[in-house]
Amino acid sequence: MPAPALKEQIARTDNTFERAAGAWVGKCLICNGRLSFDARTGFGANVEHIMPRAEGGGNDLLNLGLTHPHCNGEKGRNWDNRKKRSDAARYAALVQGFLDRRKARWRDAPITWRI
Repeated sequence: MPAPALKEQIARTDNTFERAAGAWVGKCLICNGRLSFDARTGFGANVEHIMPRAEGGGNDLLNLGLTHPHCNGEKGRNWDNRKKRSDAARYAALVQGFLDRRKARWRDAPITWRI
């Protein structure tokens, strides 16, 4: 699936996101700060695998969140990287916290959505 379409699917299932003037506006899954991305191109947001694929995470929508590019990169470099991970329990708690946040934000996407 092309990245813009995937990002739209994630935004539709995250109750912090709404469409506004050709963009999706909501909150970053990691820092909870304002996040806006172009609805046509997807520019401005990254797709985050909350439980990394290397750790057994899948591509289901509950395991995917939208993040600022720098937040996604920070998590990938400093937490998902097994060589740099020094505290397995802290990492597990971090991942569980993001999964819980994603579940708390969940909304069922309507079959049709006004664009």
